[in-house]
Amino acid sequence: MKLMTIFRTAAMAGAVSAIGTLATAQDGVSLKFADQFPLTHVASKVGSQTFIETLEDRSDGRISIRHFPAEQVAKASGLLDAVRNRVTDMALVGVVYNTDKLPLTSAAELPGLFTDSVDASRAFEAYIQTELLEREYLPLGVRPIWGTVTPPYQLMMAEGDGISDMSELDGQKLRVAGATGELIAKSLGAVPVKVPASDLYLALQRGTVNGAIYNPPSVFGYKIEEVLSAVSSNASLGSVAFALLVNEDVWQGLSDEDQALIQEVASEVRQTFSEAFQQANTSALTRLEEAGVTVFELPAETKQAMDESLGEVRDVWVEQVSGRNLPAQEMLDAFNAHLKD
Repeated sequence: MKLMTIFRTAAMAGAVSAIGTLATAQDGVSLKFADQFPLTHVASKVGSQTFIETLEDRSDGRISIRHFPAEQVAKASGLLDAVRNRVTDMALVGVVYNTDKLPLTSAAELPGLFTDSVDASRAFEAYIQTELLEREYLPLGVRPIWGTVTPPYQLMMAEGDGISDMSELDGQKLRVAGATGELIAKSLGAVPVKVPASDLYLALQRGTVNGAIYNPPSVFGYKIEEVLSAVSSNASLGSVAFALLVNEDVWQGLSDEDQALIQEVASEVRQTFSEAFQQANTSALTRLEEAGVTVFELPAETKQAMDESLGEVRDVWVEQVSGRNLPAQEMLDAFNAHLKD
């Protein structure tokens, strides 16, 4: 029995090593790249896949990347640790699933800060590369290569034709992705339920949640449109930030030439990624209507009341993060400054 245990332990260690070790061949470098998205998801198509293909092409094959999509390496909430522990060399990580380790980064996910996600992505990348690089990322042993934020999230319901008054959300169970989403749902009078995107279809189908705070382009990657009844078009329910992270030891093991090329490609893809995601947000509403989902606009008075309630979320966020002896207001001001640049 003990001998079998030793064999199993050795096999598991070997498997982890095979997945996560930076392989440097005589004529190139092989990296492992992980994300949470199925290959059909817009974030995979215009983000992960484009980055990998462009980098391999631009390096004339000197850099090769093995892609592990759809949570093959780890669940969305575990991808940050997978990079830290070198189970994978790089990963596109959703900040929303890691607010315990990246609390100040989550400032970018607060509601009401922006409407243009292209400009916001530029600001977010500047924020994590300057104010937060040594404060939140390098102490974890990871380095951000690019940062993006999604267009503002919308309200999605499993039944009915939408809402006309905030009171209709009282007691409704809404899917949220993380801590910031919890604050947003509570401010609307709803009950937040943490559900990863990959499990949202079943949660809506089984009635575990009555609706969701989510972004329209992402629903098609998981076929969530099949279990939706109505989606808002003009809400501003926060956002979700993503950062492409690389293990710092892996990064330092790369040549200056390879580092420069990766940063060059990442900068280009971050721009096209954010532009494509914003365009996909507009077209997604049309696709939802074509799929039989009601796309509704919140009445002006309801939207105003909702925005006023959401304003309180930022104050609560500052209070909570400051309670961890962190400069929450200072960092929120810094992100807002980048938005204005």
